[in-house]
Amino acid sequence: MIRRRFALLVAALTGMLLAMAPPARAADGDAAGSVARVKGTVVAVQDALPRALKEGDAVLIGDILSTGKDSRLEIKMIDDGVFTLGERTSFVVMDYLFGQGQDNAALRLMSGAFKAVSGRIAQADAGKFRVETDFGAIGIRGTDFWGGVMDDGAFHVAMLGGKAVIFANRGGTVEITEAGFGTTITGPDAAPSTPRLWPDAKLSAAKASVAFE
Repeated sequence: MIRRRFALLVAALTGMLLAMAPPARAADGDAAGSVARVKGTVVAVQDALPRALKEGDAVLIGDILSTGKDSRLEIKMIDDGVFTLGERTSFVVMDYLFGQGQDNAALRLMSGAFKAVSGRIAQADAGKFRVETDFGAIGIRGTDFWGGVMDDGAFHVAMLGGKAVIFANRGGTVEITEAGFGTTITGPDAAPSTPRLWPDAKLSAAKASVAFE
């Protein structure tokens, strides 16, 4: 019964990820979180107006976040989720609602790499959290994961801990349920690879790409 219910959850999430039909959203400029740590040059752009970010600054819905060379950004979201952006990363906060029955997190990775630790939005309902990319969309349920383009030009996703990461695109869907396992996606129409245990060197490189030290 539990397996059947979880399979239905995955199927529902896959449909949501592929349809990308956004629910009710907050207005641009509403707070989605705040800067927990920053290293180097980090800029947020809202309505074509750039602002340099420093620790404690608000991160707003509608912000396009960009990091420079050798830079990092860590954001604490309003649901206690945490996003860490690596260098030369561009990341959009499309929507982030929490509370009053309006929970929804919609983000987009435009370039670079990031790590995310799920907050309360994704703890119970994976269908209310998604990260879009040029290669497809990521949904999670109570997990810690990394995603980004590596030197081979493909998009890679790895689960670092937690319950589940689901990647869906026009080529298919995969579910990662074991820490240290990941998938590779070569294009938006290419099926994600079967999740495999990443070698230590690959996993270390992914973690290093978002590390502050």
